[in-house]
Amino acid sequence: MSAELRFDASEIEALSRAIMKLPGEIKAKAMARAMRRMRDMARTRVVKRSAERTDLPQRMVRELTTAVFNAGGNTVEIVEKSGWIGLYQIGATQTGKGVRVRGRGSYRSAFIAQMDSGHRAVLKRVGRKRLPIRELFGPNPAHDITNNPEVFLKVLAELVEEALLPRFLHELGQILPR
Repeated sequence: MSAELRFDASEIEALSRAIMKLPGEIKAKAMARAMRRMRDMARTRVVKRSAERTDLPQRMVRELTTAVFNAGGNTVEIVEKSGWIGLYQIGATQTGKGVRVRGRGSYRSAFIAQMDSGHRAVLKRVGRKRLPIRELFGPNPAHDITNNPEVFLKVLAELVEEALLPRFLHELGQILPR
């Protein structure tokens, strides 16, 4: 059994010729609108993937992530700024044997304390004596992106491949009837 697959590129060529005939400012306006929408879509996808990989709530990663569109350079910049997130921020609870963090397990001999500054943290004694004491941390979403850029570049490449042209054509359709 054989199958034949044919592509008719005439529609794509006609579309390309029609776009080339449009005035430059209309094309620029449509591309700027499409890129602003792509900025929001890219931020959403990066936040979702980062939250999945670090096992954090999307809301927490979203608060750490910004996205801006530079119209002059037609570029979108997504910046995720975070340090190591303290276990207390993830929802640590004190137990009889230590501290339990939902989805991350138990930390034996750890305890929750509040500093004079008001900062609450999960702490653990490091030495045999009472001091030194160290704060315990969970994941760092920005660190994950830095160490695994191929994962996030793949997410962005898929977005560009599947959404940029349809979005540009949609924006052209919104501008042209006027």
